[in-house]
Amino acid sequence: MSSWQATAYIIMLILPTAILFVPSITAQSAGPDGWASLILALVFGLLVAVVSSSLAMKFPSQTVIEYAPRLLGPYVGKLVGFIYSFYFYYVGYYVLRQFAEVMTTGYMTKTPLWVHLIILVMIASYALYLGLETLCRTNAVITIFFLASISVIVLFVWFNIDFENFKPILATAPEKIILGSLSPGSWFGECAVILMLAPFLADKKKATHITVCAVAAVFLCMLLITVGVIGLFGAESASRMVIPTFSMARNVRFETLQALERVDVLFMAVWVAGMIFKLATFFFAGTLAFAQLFNISSYRLLIIPGAVLLTSLALVSWGNIAELIEFSSQVFPVSINFVNFFLTSLLLVFVNLKAEGRAKDD
Repeated sequence: MSSWQATAYIIMLILPTAILFVPSITAQSAGPDGWASLILALVFGLLVAVVSSSLAMKFPSQTVIEYAPRLLGPYVGKLVGFIYSFYFYYVGYYVLRQFAEVMTTGYMTKTPLWVHLIILVMIASYALYLGLETLCRTNAVITIFFLASISVIVLFVWFNIDFENFKPILATAPEKIILGSLSPGSWFGECAVILMLAPFLADKKKATHITVCAVAAVFLCMLLITVGVIGLFGAESASRMVIPTFSMARNVRFETLQALERVDVLFMAVWVAGMIFKLATFFFAGTLAFAQLFNISSYRLLIIPGAVLLTSLALVSWGNIAELIEFSSQVFPVSINFVNFFLTSLLLVFVNLKAEGRAKDD
């Protein structure tokens, strides 16, 4: 995996889901100062990027599942490995449900939810059978189209933005701005998947550079989208929207090109490709993690049972999109930050303490 492929990999494992709810969640908490919440979220995301990549570079040829038992012993190490393994599946079925809810709510309202779940997980399963190299090469192309589509949408709505919607600047209470940063910060923290990707990097010394650049790129995209949504609709209206990014895309019109009148449909096509990749990424990480945890010869043996598990959990975990949005703002940030930051930081501290202990003994 080249440096560009790895950077694109991390960008696309964060961005497709972050653009769905982050603008409305930050607008609910921070109002017109949602951009300030994103800056705080960036600081946290960069911290996770540095911590996780630093830990990965301590064992550049192994995943966190492989070296956790060496650090913590067979029992505690296996427990930590299981937490990471389930975490990847946890994010996977969350992504799967997000995709299905968007499709049934905004575009294919008469199609049952479970149909969307099954279709997406089947495509992701096929991608897993093809392997990581195919995923990386395909995603490198998807990333270019995804970033280009965001740039076009923001560019064409920029002239309609009312910057009065951001005044008074920084009038929101600091605690509300901090609260608004929790959700986007958790998405930025998903870069911790570098703990599973490090062994596949062509230039492992660039792990920190790759992860930091990816988080910074995601931040820039999210900042442009959030500013666009709040500037176009106002903070109050944005906070009530289910999927504000797609609402913003619907405001783009090419009057001279009738074929491109519905830009949101074109953006949806690129977004679907991004969601397939994101699901495949966490599905791959979780399946590989469980295979290593239980010493199974090939992760491909777990793809079918893993697909059934992801689909089942995605179907029963939330009742509707309102529950999913509430979960995204209140539960999801805390739960994944426990793994992305807290658990990863503990492992890094433990590694450094062991290294200091060995140095003193020598």
